[in-house]
Amino acid sequence: MSGEPKSDAERDHYSIGNVGAGARVAQGRNISWVEAVASLPDGELVSQKFDALLRRIAEDAALDEDTRVLAKTKTEAIAEGLAKLDESPSVLRRALLDAKSWFGGAASWVGSALNDILKSDAAQKTLGTITEASTKAAISEFMK
Repeated sequence: MSGEPKSDAERDHYSIGNVGAGARVAQGRNISWVEAVASLPDGELVSQKFDALLRRIAEDAALDEDTRVLAKTKTEAIAEGLAKLDESPSVLRRALLDAKSWFGGAASWVGSALNDILKSDAAQKTLGTITEASTKAAISEFMK
């Protein structure tokens, strides 16, 4: 083996086999799914919106790698908080508080896109069920 760096084609060789019926398989870099949101009312639509946003983050050449990873992680945390809203509204509240301050400076377009997702009719069906005042306040503050 030579000491020369491998090309993308040589580095990105994947082999997938013995996948059972009904399995979901992803191959490549910067892949993510927001599965848990799909179980919410109109959750499939919300899940698709989160997946599209995560793809945009992964493809944004203006973001350096660290910023891209943080943006993805914070976006996924909001999706997870939305999915676990019935169990623990505080998960969404903390994710929104964290994202509000971070996206305001580092990747403001991601914060705007998250705001659009949360304002969508599909997400509002779930968010409308929240009774905890502090979580309602965090959502209102994020969506300003």
